[in-house]
Amino acid sequence: MKKYMVWLISALMAVSMTACSNTQKKDTKDQAQITTAEKEKATQTEAAKITSKKGKKNEKKKDKKKSQKSKKNSKKTKSSTSKKKKISATTAKKKTTKEKTTKTTKTKNTKETTTASKNESTVQTAENQTTEAKQEQSCEFLISCKTVLSNKSALQSNYQVPSGGKIYEKKMEFEEGDTVMDVLKRTGVDIDVSKGYVAGIDGLYEFDCGKNSGWMYRVNGKFPNYMAGKCKLHDGDKVEWLYTCVRGDL
Repeated sequence: MKKYMVWLISALMAVSMTACSNTQKKDTKDQAQITTAEKEKATQTEAAKITSKKGKKNEKKKDKKKSQKSKKNSKKTKSSTSKKKKISATTAKKKTTKEKTTKTTKTKNTKETTTASKNESTVQTAENQTTEAKQEQSCEFLISCKTVLSNKSALQSNYQVPSGGKIYEKKMEFEEGDTVMDVLKRTGVDIDVSKGYVAGIDGLYEFDCGKNSGWMYRVNGKFPNYMAGKCKLHDGDKVEWLYTCVRGDL
């Protein structure tokens, strides 16, 4: 019985030892599995953290890039808008300057046209006045060799003295500024002028009727002491071209 009990106790001890060893092995296996699972979880969490960090970094980079692009785009838009504003301002200035220039040119043209019309009207009125004045101005004009009739014996040419000695007598119209010589030339009588000096009229020359004979002119009863080309006429003047044979016969 003792042997049987010892054997039984030893068997139980062995079974318990094996059971304990199996449990320990199981526990170690479970612990190893737990530790591996925990490690896998830790690695997964770390990987997730790393990936999350990378994603955040990438997102930050993307956000930065987006912000930089948006800033660049905003700068570009601002610059483009400023350029557009400048261009519009310059175009507006050009338009205003063009409008001003067109207005000034229009006003100048209108002023010029008005001044031109005024000048034309003044010129026309002046011309009308001058034409009226020209029409009104006249003088009495006489060419006479009456003194030859009383000195025919001294006449050395074949000149035929007209009746009464009057060669020409008429009321002559003249323009302002005309001279005695201008009107004499318009009478149609033949004249011989040398350097402003009248040498002969109607074929009767100086010295034809004596050594002191020749032509003289008189205006309003007075003999001017200068040439007929410098003696200007006035309205109502009386002009006489007279031939003298001896001194004091006029």
